[in-house]
Amino acid sequence: MARRKTVFFVLALLLLLSPLVLTACNRTPASAGSPNKTATTAPTGTPPSQAVPPKSPSSQSATKQVDLTLYFPTPNAAGLAPFRRQANVTDGAVIQAIFAELQNPPSGWPGPLPSGTKLLGASVKNGVATIDLSPEFRSNFKGGSSGELATIYSIVDSLTSLPDVKSVQFLLNGQKQDAILSQLDTTQPLKFSKSVLKS
Repeated sequence: MARRKTVFFVLALLLLLSPLVLTACNRTPASAGSPNKTATTAPTGTPPSQAVPPKSPSSQSATKQVDLTLYFPTPNAAGLAPFRRQANVTDGAVIQAIFAELQNPPSGWPGPLPSGTKLLGASVKNGVATIDLSPEFRSNFKGGSSGELATIYSIVDSLTSLPDVKSVQFLLNGQKQDAILSQLDTTQPLKFSKSVLKS
């Protein structure tokens, strides 16, 4: 009788433990089953620290050296004299480069542009260079007919030395003027003038 009780007890114990044993057997390690949903995958591609930064607009600009012929008033007011210079021109802005150079006359020579003059805009169409000058071009002009010729034709003769410029139309703050400085008619484009050159 004691033996039957022992067998019965063992069977009962096995029945109770069998669900636990089966559950443990059915479990699989995370690495062998479905991927762990909380795991993160390393991103592909170039790491941010090694990414190539985009080029800035300034680094994409094309700069080249250009030969210019500039005309400056002589110290004795005898007329204009030509000077050859090389200038760095960015994105084809050669007219802007000429204006920058005209504000840097040879040592001991007068500057042709009235102080404070700014080039507000420039374009070339059908051989005509249209330049828009700031109000200082007129307000700071010191006067005199010879000074007017020297100032105007320093610009005109310098710009018409460019192969695609045949004449120059002056604007003051976006507007045509009968005489942008004093007496010289500037309603129409002006062409290169040999008469103002130093004889």
